[in-house]
Amino acid sequence: MKSVSLYRVNAVILLAILAVVVLYYFQPFLIPLFFSIILSMLLLPVADKLESWGIGRVWSTLVCILLFLLVVAAVIWVLAAQGASLSEDLPQIEAKLMGYVSSIQQWIEQNFGVAPQQQLEFVQKQISGLSQSANQFLTSFLGGTFGLLADFVLVVLYTFFLMWRRERYVNFLLKLVSDESRPEAKETLHQITKVSAQYLAGRFISMVFLIVFYSIGLSVLGLKNAILVSIIAVLPTLIPYIGAYIGAIFPLMMTIISGDSGTLLPTIIILIAAQVIDNNLIEPFAMGTSLNLNPLFTIVAIVLGELLWGIPGMILFEPMFAIMRIVSQHIPALDPYAYLLEGGGKGTKWAGKISNTLKQFFRKN
Repeated sequence: MKSVSLYRVNAVILLAILAVVVLYYFQPFLIPLFFSIILSMLLLPVADKLESWGIGRVWSTLVCILLFLLVVAAVIWVLAAQGASLSEDLPQIEAKLMGYVSSIQQWIEQNFGVAPQQQLEFVQKQISGLSQSANQFLTSFLGGTFGLLADFVLVVLYTFFLMWRRERYVNFLLKLVSDESRPEAKETLHQITKVSAQYLAGRFISMVFLIVFYSIGLSVLGLKNAILVSIIAVLPTLIPYIGAYIGAIFPLMMTIISGDSGTLLPTIIILIAAQVIDNNLIEPFAMGTSLNLNPLFTIVAIVLGELLWGIPGMILFEPMFAIMRIVSQHIPALDPYAYLLEGGGKGTKWAGKISNTLKQFFRKN
């Protein structure tokens, strides 16, 4: 057995360090660019379909961008409409919240002997001490909002130019490899495009299912502004694994504040049932084994993404790791890394059977 080359180990370590440094310090440039690359892969089939109908490249690209903007505008409109409805119920919610606060104060007084007035003075003291931090948070929040708008504009512009001149970028990548390796490189690019588009489309279908399921279930329970609560609960699911738990906090809080105690357990059942159906049926049907990542490296991607890019990294690093897996599969020297990253999980048998049945049904119809 040959010993591992020390030079090769050092080269891999230095390359990893350099990649981390570049990803961290160039994140203002890389985050919008990576979002636009993945978004352009999602919109690419739509653009190809429009061009097959005789629509020019520029107009097909503009139509795709317009469709994306319409989806974003629709989500914002629903949130604004539901938010306006929620503002009408704020006095009732505030009254119930004050009732809960009063109950907590009485519980503290009975168990710890601290009078409500002393509790209030303690809270006011803490609030005054945090006022400076609150001002700093507000300033950073406003700055982050403007930065988010600027990044959104960049994503739209990047997506347009990537889709408009896409053959040029593909040809550039193919020119980087030898002539005999170009068929393999084309297949690699095709798999990357397919995986990214399938992942984003599957994630979108999953989110729509959860919003509909939550909205119907919470409306049946009588929770007001169920659509708004559902959308806010589903948005964090863009973050794999932990997003569902983060999103569940808001509907539970709204149930406690605005609903009666008898609806808490049904709300929990609705949240769990939706996640079980989504994880075992909707996502396998919509995404299949698109990413096919080892669960360990999915978690690594989330943690590393949060460390380097924050929340955008938690969303982007999972498909980025999948792209790394695909590239490694087509380079013999990197094949061991592809084997390490590959998931190979088959999922639940009953869910797989139902998913395959649905896929065959939709293909026939």
